[in-house]
Amino acid sequence: MNEGPADRWLTVAQFDARIAKLRPEAERHVVGQHVISQVLLKRFATPFGSNGLKLVPFNLDRPNHRHKMASPRECGKVKHFARFASASLEQVWGKLETRIPDAALAVDRGEVFQHEQHVQTLKDLIALHLVRSLHYRDIHERIFTKVYTEQRAALLTDKSDLLRLAVLQRSGLHLTGPQGLAAAADQLLRPHLDAFENGADFRIRVEDTFARAKEMVSAAGLEILVPATGEFLLGDAPAVAIQQSEDRTAFNVAIGDSTAIVLPFGPKHLLVGRTPRNGMGIAPAKVVTFLNQLQIEAARQWVYIRPHSRQEAFVRSYLNQKSRRTKG
Repeated sequence: MNEGPADRWLTVAQFDARIAKLRPEAERHVVGQHVISQVLLKRFATPFGSNGLKLVPFNLDRPNHRHKMASPRECGKVKHFARFASASLEQVWGKLETRIPDAALAVDRGEVFQHEQHVQTLKDLIALHLVRSLHYRDIHERIFTKVYTEQRAALLTDKSDLLRLAVLQRSGLHLTGPQGLAAAADQLLRPHLDAFENGADFRIRVEDTFARAKEMVSAAGLEILVPATGEFLLGDAPAVAIQQSEDRTAFNVAIGDSTAIVLPFGPKHLLVGRTPRNGMGIAPAKVVTFLNQLQIEAARQWVYIRPHSRQEAFVRSYLNQKSRRTKG
């Protein structure tokens, strides 16, 4: 998922207004924020009597270790995904997640495409997992650093005359040496840097990007794949935007560059967004294998496995055959 630098900076007025609106919530935090919806994790879990639902978190960095079962509540969590007003962000996610169980029932009954509201819920779920991910947060940080560096460099070179004029009009001071110019540039950009460092910038942008992602996913069709044999695997970055050509498949591309977005929705269902039309489809064994390998490749550290399935052997075999292209 890519933010894109074109509208990287809000105007001062817009930025201040958004910060002011969130500031009363700034210190209200949720420690241990799920980047995978618990409803989704539960669909991969198995009931174990009084112990409740369990699945197996498989550590891709330690494939030969013994992997213990855990509850969905314990899986797919990041201690501080958002560091500013995270409780209010959880409320944003929650408005969608309360709609998922009804959509899931419709999927399991084979009647989801008879209910447009459930189709929309599943599309929104794809968008949610594109932006509520560590991949997206890394992209956000890289883009901020790049744009901030470029903006500061421009103020010291091409825009230095404008900066000197602004300082003169505001304070009556004439900037002469490079140190004074650098100090003025840093002062001008300081609110942006402060908002980045305290997490406010990310908090604002992740919600905005979620809204844009929903629009882009909603504009296309949705396909639901059922495996001909075997079952689907769930990684810790489960929504994967892919770009397919005749000879290669790139993943974690920007939504606008993607040819499809895949999201496992249980061992026996996988959502495919940005398709030409709505409908159900059968995934041949080779496609199931490819999609499961894709979950491993796109994952940061974990994949989540239904207990007593053959998926643990599959993951270990794949890791022994080759190194992952990315670990986040």
